[in-house]
Amino acid sequence: MIQVRLAAPRRAARVTVLVLGAAVLRTLLLPAGDFVSTAAFGICLLTISWMERAPSSSQPRWGRWWALAAGLATGAVLLVPVMLSPLSGRPLEGFWIWASIAAVIATLEETAIRGALYQRWSEEAGPAVAIVAGALVFALIHLPRYGFAAMPLDAAVGLALGGLRALTGRVLPCAVAHTLADWGAWFWA
Repeated sequence: MIQVRLAAPRRAARVTVLVLGAAVLRTLLLPAGDFVSTAAFGICLLTISWMERAPSSSQPRWGRWWALAAGLATGAVLLVPVMLSPLSGRPLEGFWIWASIAAVIATLEETAIRGALYQRWSEEAGPAVAIVAGALVFALIHLPRYGFAAMPLDAAVGLALGGLRALTGRVLPCAVAHTLADWGAWFWA
């Protein structure tokens, strides 16, 4: 039976606005440099995740190791579209610092979107709405960096990560998959 929830999704909408606001702030700070804008974005996401943390109403459905394996497998699948482009030719020496920052930001994005935002939307409107809302937010926060042409791919990635969150009941595999996909982009984007 389909359950319709009539309560206004106030907390979910607030978390959505906060995450999108963090992305707008990042964009506005780009003239100050990528490091400054990324650091501000990361701090905003960390604050949102910390302030909006809520005990989950359900237990994780998958154990930690199975969820980690699912994250690695999903990350490998997310690499397929990236691998269709030619190698970037970027030197490996710059990879390690960038990879560390990318892993932190990807994890913070997942903690905010597939953690706090997913939890609020799921509580207030159900998991399907939580998955779609997270995918839209994910695509929108990447819009300034990758443009409109990448929005369908970003939305699809957001749907996949949201589905992974719903399937496993955990944020960890989403962070792993996102990080792996970002790392692959260094070599192929």
